[in-house]
Amino acid sequence: MNLRQAAEQALEALMEKGEHHQKVYRAAEALRQALNETPPCKTHPDAPHGFDRNASHSADRYVCECEGWEPPKKEWVGLTDGEIHKVVSKKWWDWEDAFDIEGFSRAIEAKLKEKNT
Repeated sequence: MNLRQAAEQALEALMEKGEHHQKVYRAAEALRQALNETPPCKTHPDAPHGFDRNASHSADRYVCECEGWEPPKKEWVGLTDGEIHKVVSKKWWDWEDAFDIEGFSRAIEAKLKEKNT
């Protein structure tokens, strides 16, 4: 069970008890408002999770460490001269059909995808 599920369960219990107790009802309303304002945690496996004290005090709500975190950008990897030569050296034309630009483009795309994923 994550924090959000626990808070929703607590909210449900507070609402049941809060019908007769004004203080409990106000606490339930505050919890409902906090749940609506709190963004869900990031699901990336490298995302940090935990209480961000400074951000929580500034925002006046619970702030998870993952809120400001972004996954690192992967550096673009291009083709080497040898890889370009392999793709270009394939026969991409047929004198009857002219140049096969789609096949050539797909070959370049496949090679770049292989190197960048």
